[in-house]
Amino acid sequence: MSTHRAVGSTTEGKADRARNNPALEWLAKIGTAVYGVMYVVVGWLAVQIAFGDSAGKASGSGALREIAQQPFGELLLWVACAGFAALVVWKGCEAVAGYPDKDGGERVAARAGSGAKAIVFAVLAVAAFQTVTGSSGGGKSKDSYTAEVMKWPVGPALVVAVGVAIAAYGLFSIYKGISDKWQKSLEAGGRTGDIGTAITVLARTGYSARGMAFLVIGGLFVWAGFSHDARKSGGLDQALVTLRDAPFGQVLLVAVAIGLACFGAFNVAKAWYLRQR
Repeated sequence: MSTHRAVGSTTEGKADRARNNPALEWLAKIGTAVYGVMYVVVGWLAVQIAFGDSAGKASGSGALREIAQQPFGELLLWVACAGFAALVVWKGCEAVAGYPDKDGGERVAARAGSGAKAIVFAVLAVAAFQTVTGSSGGGKSKDSYTAEVMKWPVGPALVVAVGVAIAAYGLFSIYKGISDKWQKSLEAGGRTGDIGTAITVLARTGYSARGMAFLVIGGLFVWAGFSHDARKSGGLDQALVTLRDAPFGQVLLVAVAIGLACFGAFNVAKAWYLRQR
């Protein structure tokens, strides 16, 4: 038992030291800033969808393609690869040794959340690499994967469960925004004064808008599961189109687009005031 504790302690110590490496910290800040830029671009693409132009997908991959088409876009995507990779290590270290101020189940949940974020940033790092190298092949779409799952005996129930989980994450995002729990990730300078007030407006608006988008995505998966039609599921771009086609949808979609851009701007600001511990 004591040997197991010693190994665990050594592993946590190494992870903690790695997370506090100054070079990793700055790369993580760059990754956070690029993540924010992506959401600003997604907001812009969502505005285009609101006015009938859905040529560019309002998603992470769509945002990366849009960035790639800009001057110095290729260089920015290489920077994004490095930044996202740093965030994978950063969040991975948090999952192993983070949150010493928490106890029991709360600490386990916080570490699990960091592990999940590490996976998200790993996906973004791969997507950025594939975009900049032109190696993104024609894989299966979300509809194809959902259709495969639908063929399983409990497939429709699993799709509904995924939808409920996504919707629950949307509700959590809204709660995180209005409860100001995001402030824990910022240094004091980002939480006080006029700068703190501006960041608070961006965060509350951004988290709420992102939560609304995930609620719609979750609803689409639930609808697909109950109707046994994989085509009714979809990602962020399809969720925004669905919102646009609803009553008063154009106004709502523009509001969500502004909110998503606010979430992006918040992450750019967060990169500057990112709290190390």
